[in-house]
Amino acid sequence: MNRRNAGQGGWNLRFIRSFNDWELTLVEELLQILRSQRITLEEDLALWKGGKNGKFDVKDAYGLLTSHSTPLFPKKGIWVENVPSKLAFFAWEATWGRVLTIYRLQKRGWQIPNRCYLCGSDEENVNHLLIHCTVASVCVGDGS
Repeated sequence: MNRRNAGQGGWNLRFIRSFNDWELTLVEELLQILRSQRITLEEDLALWKGGKNGKFDVKDAYGLLTSHSTPLFPKKGIWVENVPSKLAFFAWEATWGRVLTIYRLQKRGWQIPNRCYLCGSDEENVNHLLIHCTVASVCVGDGS
């Protein structure tokens, strides 16, 4: 979270629970990493990685669509050190939309009603489970 502080950004962290003894070292390491990052109040930018200079270009987009190369995949953000393999594999499946949900079971021919098992308020698909489901967000602990 960002806090405005005399023209500069800063971190205003709110944790949803107290830390276990074994987590204190990890939290201190996290805080050291955050302190080393420079935060600016400049407007965020969207960079397109399909081109040479970070700006969208129709020619580059067309070239990506017509080439037979594999699609761009955020492998550096998923296959990283010190992440349990089960978590990395789940992130890989989620990135490709392959998490087994009721929606995917229906696409395989299963005749079952599509409601989120956790909250019951919407259809169960990858986006709902990982982004919109209020019960899942509480279980994961994002503080929502």
